[in-house]
Amino acid sequence: MKKGTSKFLCAAVAAGMIFSACSKEQSEPDGGETSAAEGTVQGETAAAGTPADADTAAEYEKITAIYGELRTEYNTSLDLSDYPLTENGAAADFSLTIEAEDAALEGNCSVQGGEGYSGDAFVTLGKGNDRIKFTAEIENAGFYDLNFVSHAGDSGRENFVYIDGENTGSIVCNSDGALVDSKLNNIYLDAGSREIALVPSWGYTDFDCLKITASAAVTVDTYKVAENLSNPNADEHTKSLYKFLCDIYGKYSLTGQFADEGRLSSEFSQIERTTGKQFAVLGLDMMDYSAANVANGANGKTVEYAYDWYENAGGIVQFCWHWNSPEEYAMNSEGHPWYSSFYIEHSNIDLDKIMNGEDQRGYDLLMADIDNISVQLARLRDQGVPVIWRPLHEAAGGWFWWGSCQPESYKKLWTTMYDKMTNEHNLTNLIWMWNGQDEEWYPGDDCVDIISWDIYQGNNVYTSFSGTFARAAACGNKLVALSENGCVMDPDLVMRDNARWLFWGTWAEPYTINMGLINEEYTSKDMLTKAYNHDRTLTLDELPDLKNYR
Repeated sequence: MKKGTSKFLCAAVAAGMIFSACSKEQSEPDGGETSAAEGTVQGETAAAGTPADADTAAEYEKITAIYGELRTEYNTSLDLSDYPLTENGAAADFSLTIEAEDAALEGNCSVQGGEGYSGDAFVTLGKGNDRIKFTAEIENAGFYDLNFVSHAGDSGRENFVYIDGENTGSIVCNSDGALVDSKLNNIYLDAGSREIALVPSWGYTDFDCLKITASAAVTVDTYKVAENLSNPNADEHTKSLYKFLCDIYGKYSLTGQFADEGRLSSEFSQIERTTGKQFAVLGLDMMDYSAANVANGANGKTVEYAYDWYENAGGIVQFCWHWNSPEEYAMNSEGHPWYSSFYIEHSNIDLDKIMNGEDQRGYDLLMADIDNISVQLARLRDQGVPVIWRPLHEAAGGWFWWGSCQPESYKKLWTTMYDKMTNEHNLTNLIWMWNGQDEEWYPGDDCVDIISWDIYQGNNVYTSFSGTFARAAACGNKLVALSENGCVMDPDLVMRDNARWLFWGTWAEPYTINMGLINEEYTSKDMLTKAYNHDRTLTLDELPDLKNYR
């Protein structure tokens, strides 16, 4: 996540002591024997081949005493029959071109002439209130591909696409001056007059025209993925979970939520109070096990919360890792705190130099931190807990240090981590979820199990973002998930638009709660209740026995 950093800034900083981000010491079980500081030592031992933290049963029993008894009732009648895709009513030969200079222009958009453009002119979209509003007459309701022919002075300029006033996705202009295609595919358009607007994100992009054609981006084959994990040695519980995910893909979306304290969190209690339901996928962060966090006093409890969620609640765990820079590379100065050193503006890491061999010290420190995290993941492996593992997320955005590099350096770090965790640490409990947010950063099908995207779409925006789903699905023959989101999508639109995200993972504060209560600034209580009670979403009580799923 880039914005909304209150999660990290709420770490208490007093008398030189930094406590676990957003932890509530009074509600954590005491008596835990495995500290984050010990994890660093264990990481060094694990690197030498010693099994990590083999016996945590006593601590888990204390956690269970606080959280409650094991869930014993499971769904045994889940309908797994195919849920038909929405048919495409668009005529196969449909084609419509609308010149940008013929669109309604707002703000400071300017028309400029020039040779080589389809109408001998183009329109520059700047910033602020600039808008280019195309009007398209659509004969038949159906799925359409939108191609905004454009150019810019450099590559990677992203701008939003609004359909009839609602944010529907974004396009990227990968141009260095030449005209290129910037596409948003698989967009459902109702018949009639539709307004298709370009709204600045980066801005400063020149648009020649909009070309609309019938779409064939998502088909039944999209939801037919190989039912084999990338790690052939995955353990039985992990295989069972993955089989379940494959079985429901295209039929249901799993409800998901980031909640730092699992069942003790405000997100858990407030969602249950509002909707009468509990989310199925718990999102957690491994950041407090990083060496920098440990050195500054963090005492992570993520492993305990994850264990409880799977073992006692019968749910599914998703991990991300806001990886703070090793201390030698964190700026750690006024305005650049160490606890924000996962952001590139607070870090001195040059990942290109690290991964091409120019900075051996940096490489060694990153490998040691991978060892630290592997120790913690091994604790869950030893207790039979599978994890959807999402490291190095949102790389293409460039705001994290692992994305402030060439894509090849990122991919090399990904495959190195995959190799260490899979082969050196024998982590047989991981389902690897890639979240690079750009096809160019995809490391390959052989080290990825799920492809995901993060979408922060604004306030009370419930569209399905089917164009983004189609883009993610095109990266590889994998499950596609919405790993982070700001607003909960309308399940009716998710199913209608054939954008059947495997699960969603709504970020915590401020997107779900504010001051401990549901925050309707992003998702209304009515939409939240609808989403959690929809017949095509699955909540915690609707999950089968994942340990024994076959």
